[in-house]
Amino acid sequence: MEISFDKVKEQIEKETAFLVEHKAAYPPKISFEKGGTIVSFSVPSLSESKILSVISLMKTHLENIRIHSFGDGYYAFQAMNKNMFTTENMLDNYKIEISGLSAFKIEVNRKGNLSQEEINLTIEIYRLFFASALDADPSVLLSRLGASVYKDNQEIGWNYIAGYEEVKKTIRESIIMPLKNPDVYDSISKLTRRTFESNRPKAILFEGPPGVGKTTIARVIAGDVRIPLVYLPVESIMSKWYGQSSQNLSKIFDLCEELGSCILFLDEIDSLAGSRDQNMFEATRRILSVLLRKLDGIESASNTITIGATNRKHDLDSALISRFDQSVYFPLPNSKERSAIFANYAVHLNEEELHLLGDKSEGLSGRNIKDVCEHAERRWARKLIIKNEEISPPPVEYYKHAVNMRNASDE
Repeated sequence: MEISFDKVKEQIEKETAFLVEHKAAYPPKISFEKGGTIVSFSVPSLSESKILSVISLMKTHLENIRIHSFGDGYYAFQAMNKNMFTTENMLDNYKIEISGLSAFKIEVNRKGNLSQEEINLTIEIYRLFFASALDADPSVLLSRLGASVYKDNQEIGWNYIAGYEEVKKTIRESIIMPLKNPDVYDSISKLTRRTFESNRPKAILFEGPPGVGKTTIARVIAGDVRIPLVYLPVESIMSKWYGQSSQNLSKIFDLCEELGSCILFLDEIDSLAGSRDQNMFEATRRILSVLLRKLDGIESASNTITIGATNRKHDLDSALISRFDQSVYFPLPNSKERSAIFANYAVHLNEEELHLLGDKSEGLSGRNIKDVCEHAERRWARKLIIKNEEISPPPVEYYKHAVNMRNASDE
């Protein structure tokens, strides 16, 4: 299926902007002339290995290709028809031309608009010639792909998470101890297995309702063991441009390995079970395939611990669930835990007032409680401004009102 020219131009410009902005590449020229799409750009150098790499990329993305010309100063490669024995209109198909002797130019052209696979191929060829020119920090590249890298997580510790003592215990035993004592775990494995392989967990699944602290716990873990946390909402790589999402995810795993030891937190992993229209289903299948390979397989990451977070475990693919070494369930907080969470956001309230709020807030998550406290503070601030009163913390009645408002909105 062909993509409209405006969308083609938007995709290529977006995917090449990073290299152009960092002055590591010449910007591509994208035009629609005489009924066809043309993408051209100059390249700094040309080698035999680069030409062979172009052919390899074409074979990966296109079903049948032919070498149209191969000689000093001019190389041309063209896609053939699906039925390679049919030559009708073949010259209208996707074509790559490389020309020049001392200065080199690459031109991609075809009659009509490009398909998504042809767009992906064009972008890959562009990166082939320019990506090595930018010796970027993996953190920068991760950010470009939709991930956030937190290298300093010391500001929040275990005390930041109120309650959840059983969850904390499980995490300390299943994640923290192996990260802090790898030699002990490896030594046991060497004593018990015919062929050595690590018995330390590589992938953990956090499951539970939204707002119960799954992401915060990941930051606490990273801070405790002093390694970077790479936060990636899976939805952020569910590219609207078919075919790019799985490539982006694979690159993210590779860049995490370049960081050294780190935690990759895949938030909203249940988004893989989202839309079931044909294109999205195929994109989901490709992403799922990458996850399965990277979590447990020949391509599995060795220095990266992956934590997946979901509030719909029952929707996840069974093969994906099996790749996680352990599942940790985060329930909604009980009354005592809710009181402790209120204590984090309303330190001026006494124990009796906190206990009252804990009882009244049944069914609320930690994030809900934070929202309630912020609502109470804003309402109290408006009162102080209107009545020109001195700054003081809100009384418990304001928190009770905010809880009631929250409960009413949920009914």
